Amino acid sequence: MSGEDKKDIIDDIDREYQDKLDENVKIEEPKEELVQKVSNRETSVAEKVEGIKDSASKKYSEYLETDNNLKEISTKFIKKENEITDTTVATTIELLKELNVDSLVDAKSIIAEIKEDNKEELMKIKTPSKGIAKGLLYAVLGAVATVAGASLYGSKISNLPLNVATFMQKTNLDTIALKYGELINIKESAIAGYALVGVAAFSVGAILYKVATWLQKGKNIRYAEKAEKDLEEYIFNIDNKVYDINELSRHIENIDSVMQKYDIILQEQNAKIRRMLFIEQPEDGVDSLQRASKLEIEKSKLILDELLDLMNTPVAAGVKINDNSRSSLESANSVINEVIKKLYI
Repeated sequence: MSGEDKKDIIDDIDREYQDKLDENVKIEEPKEELVQKVSNRETSVAEKVEGIKDSASKKYSEYLETDNNLKEISTKFIKKENEITDTTVATTIELLKELNVDSLVDAKSIIAEIKEDNKEELMKIKTPSKGIAKGLLYAVLGAVATVAGASLYGSKISNLPLNVATFMQKTNLDTIALKYGELINIKESAIAGYALVGVAAFSVGAILYKVATWLQKGKNIRYAEKAEKDLEEYIFNIDNKVYDINELSRHIENIDSVMQKYDIILQEQNAKIRRMLFIEQPEDGVDSLQRASKLEIEKSKLILDELLDLMNTPVAAGVKINDNSRSSLESANSVINEVIKKLYI
């Protein structure tokens, strides 16, 4: 065989060897990627839970802001309604009574504070545990159990009595350790036996620690998935509640606006009734008034009855608008707008 042939064979062997080395390098890469993916997964679970907690907190803050706004609107509305009832409405009733007009709706109407049923609470999200404390506990218990088991078994194969006194004497422990040392062909020293038991205890503890933390990771993943579904339902419920609260707030503001129109018009009607009483001085009540005055009295009664009906109708059930309140507002608004319209004809 020539020198060149030998060189070619050697080059072929080198290339084949290098190819195998390259293949081995490529085999190791997926393992590193797998470790990275596992690490990323653990991080993503913690981030997901924190994200869920943050989303729930923001949604709850939105709900609280809306709820507080309703309370402010409701409080102002109650104050205004009672003020109108105690002043303008009370005056109208007294003036009409002087004309023997008493077939009126109950004037004392105080709206109850809006109270929510099943008021929402902040969604509780716990931070997932890494399982380190539990893993360490299991590891320690496992290691202790391994040492105890090894001691009991060692005393048995060493023909030592199985009692507390046996394990309280170092000579007996050394005997047991020597027995374990014989298992790895080291008979001269008890250190090898102690080391063997120690390694076994450490190994059991390490395995239990790994199992506990691994199980906790799986539990955290399942918890995050469940929390994500719970968050969707929570947001859905909060959004519906916020919508209802906003609708109710607008409804109360509309009632307040209409009620103030009635207040102004009734004050004008009260002034007219005072004029009638002073100028016409009716002795037989409303029957003694001029025709135009009688029409004004009927108008006052109509306005008063509509206002009192609006006031006496419950505004809400929970945070949902009462259907009767919608109807009452629509009727009251129609009447007062017609009255105002005729003022400028």
